[in-house]
Amino acid sequence: MTGATDDEALIRLAQQGDHEAFGHLVERYYRAAYASAYGVLGNSSDAEEIAQETFVQVFQKLDRLREPGAFTSWVWRIARDTALKHIRKHKRIRPVAETPEVESEDRPHTPLIADEEKEQLLAALGEIPEDMREALLMRYWEELEYEEMANRTGVSAAALYQRVCRGLKRLREIIESQSKDAIA
Repeated sequence: MTGATDDEALIRLAQQGDHEAFGHLVERYYRAAYASAYGVLGNSSDAEEIAQETFVQVFQKLDRLREPGAFTSWVWRIARDTALKHIRKHKRIRPVAETPEVESEDRPHTPLIADEEKEQLLAALGEIPEDMREALLMRYWEELEYEEMANRTGVSAAALYQRVCRGLKRLREIIESQSKDAIA
């Protein structure tokens, strides 16, 4: 590769057949594809599979991408659509079984909460609506700003903010309910 570091240059090189450039794009955007799939499926192993399938599709369709600036949202949508097809094929959504375990060189995955709390949070995540779960994962797992989330999904930043707020409120309610049930 010619040392190109910005996304547009990498995309153009990959479109010309540069496999190394495509590899760099996969490294940069794998986490986004995984989070999109996980937001739909709520299952780490299925999300991993879908993220890999996403980049097979991205590679096959890369020559059709006319606007390199739309790459992130394009990858996100492919992952989401692939996850939805997976659900239709298997006729069910598998329950949330584990937290996303994708590592990044610049920020290795570190446990955010104790194991006991982790199980409680995962169970609660599995109970909230998909749109809220997706927004929460983008905001807190991928640490995206609302404008970035809006660019990726095509949903307004204000609507995503509301989804995050409602999702957090719903998670809190579910966890409090679980705690009361455990005490009783």
